[in-house]
Amino acid sequence: MGQYDIALRHIALRCGDELARGLTLAFAVDSVSWIETQLTALERRIDRVLELRGGGQRRLVQLEFIVAPGNDLALRMFEYAVLLVLSLRAAVDPGRGDRAIPPVESVAVLLSGRAAPWPLEGQFRTNWPESERFCGQRFRIEAVYQRKVAELMARPGVFWLIFTPLAVDATEGSIRQVVEEIRRREPRDEQRAELYAVMQVLAELAPWGHTWHKEIRMRVQELDQQSILASETLREVFEQGIEKGIEKGRKQGIEELLRGVLARRLRRELSAVEQAAVANRASTLGDPQAAAAVFELDTEALLAWLLGPDAE
Repeated sequence: MGQYDIALRHIALRCGDELARGLTLAFAVDSVSWIETQLTALERRIDRVLELRGGGQRRLVQLEFIVAPGNDLALRMFEYAVLLVLSLRAAVDPGRGDRAIPPVESVAVLLSGRAAPWPLEGQFRTNWPESERFCGQRFRIEAVYQRKVAELMARPGVFWLIFTPLAVDATEGSIRQVVEEIRRREPRDEQRAELYAVMQVLAELAPWGHTWHKEIRMRVQELDQQSILASETLREVFEQGIEKGIEKGRKQGIEELLRGVLARRLRRELSAVEQAAVANRASTLGDPQAAAAVFELDTEALLAWLLGPDAE
């Protein structure tokens, strides 16, 4: 997840209001802000939690940006929600007049995955399957890579436009249209530059077989030189090419994710030997698809892959 997670966390901070409006939540929102939930005891950080206030109420949106959703998507979302509630409960202080934990809406934003359409809602059931009652968690599924360009462009603001390189019907012509639309909707040069940079990072996922790297770069150079001049980072991307930066970010991201997955599975900190094995193995995973296959392994198979005789 590495570079995608970092890029999306960064741009989401700037576009919280547009993100919330694009989800069309059934809640009259007066203000939008972000809250941080660092679960230090478990060394686990939830991607983003959006705080909505309106009509005297406070509600939260838990967002998870997921590159390769597997068969455990529902379990992962349930786990994230439980960790969030635990962190919120720990922060409640009745002595300060704090109220109960606010209601939470969980949203999985899928960046790639299977070709078959995803439902609009997922669930993780914890009670007996034959029971008429439902006990567990339901969550929204935003499979942005299965959306059409027009659907993403119809959402307010610029945030959802960054996902258009992943759209099922993205073309060279639509990429040009999106760059023009970002230029129209976002008047600030530096902010536009950041949006273009995130689009390039996400385009590397190529869920439908085309990265659109060159098309994005060409269209920005053609249509919006001003944003390039306003951003040192984007100038470097366009002068040196994004591939080298993505490769470095990919390796670091895969290593961090492997370390986190293994520590969570083992329920303890990794030993020095295990950390060295993770660093060594991460360098052998050349693309997100290969990394996703490793993360799907059960704990025993994951340990065998990391620490087996062929791991040297």
